[in-house]
Amino acid sequence: MRAIFIGSTGGEPGQTLTTWALATKLKEKGVKVGFFKPYGLLPDLGPSVEGLCDSDVLLIKEALGLTEPPEALCPVMLSENLLPEVSGSQEERLTAKIQNAFKEVSRGKEVVLIMGAKEIFFGGGLSGLSDSLLVKLFDARVLLVDRYQRDNMTIYSLLSLNSFLDGRVKTAILNHVPPEKMEHVQTKVIPFLKEKGFKSVVAVPAHSILAALTVGAIAELIGGEILCCPEQGGNLVKDFTIGAKPLEGPLAIFKQVYNKIILLSLEEKKVGGIILTGGKTPGDLVRRVAQDRSLPLILSRLDTFQVMERLEKAKPALTLKDEFKVHRFLELLAQESGADQWVEALL
Repeated sequence: MRAIFIGSTGGEPGQTLTTWALATKLKEKGVKVGFFKPYGLLPDLGPSVEGLCDSDVLLIKEALGLTEPPEALCPVMLSENLLPEVSGSQEERLTAKIQNAFKEVSRGKEVVLIMGAKEIFFGGGLSGLSDSLLVKLFDARVLLVDRYQRDNMTIYSLLSLNSFLDGRVKTAILNHVPPEKMEHVQTKVIPFLKEKGFKSVVAVPAHSILAALTVGAIAELIGGEILCCPEQGGNLVKDFTIGAKPLEGPLAIFKQVYNKIILLSLEEKKVGGIILTGGKTPGDLVRRVAQDRSLPLILSRLDTFQVMERLEKAKPALTLKDEFKVHRFLELLAQESGADQWVEALL
């Protein structure tokens, strides 16, 4: 059995999406894949977190059809206000708990994917335990995901971590690369990193589909109700605006409606939905125009400022409905790495 550790250099580089994508590729190859997240973190929910589980664990468990209980897939569960100092006997106890859980989830598996903390530099917030300790404990090969910003930051992070992890980093994914920077990264940064010992380094361009939200997800985010065309809840939204400029033809009637936010579809010059804020139900004519054009209307009790604030800060967790993002991510990886080189380097 081989262990593959998926680590992050920080800055939300797409660690969960990468883990899901790697699991998908391995399953396509007929590999029996397991999943493990040694420690998870919950928001501040008070003194007890019993019975709750990390959202990444629940997602991957369902996506892979795993039968192990959540407490085995993620044996150490902490609330943000309960990050303990771990030392001595506590460290030994938690390490033993993690090892025992890992034995359970790896039974019958050929590869187990271990998902690390948000930043591999700092582990899971447990003083005395860290991602680096677990990488060595399970003799894992490492896939590092980096959110590319500047050459020096990426190069320093990857080289430092590979040295710290005794050369265990086999694949690095440079994610969210601005399209105008792709040629530079491919011709300068990647060859340099390969010269330093990385078997595979892949640059993935920033892509609107990977950042898109569905109309349904937006409705949940703002506590809204889809008044019409709920079957269009899967419409992908790339942007939003308060202005009415995108509204043409019959949709121009919405220019008479105050407190609205226009959701812009991934398809150029197309409206993907309209949010009506302030909780005021629209008239029949407005609803009929939307219905005739299969345009979902979302009614929210929040005011326009509150809705815009939530949309601008939105970083919702991946759900099974986001499987299309996994497939697009894999397409982008294949274009840049040449088939499955980034996967093979880990096996």
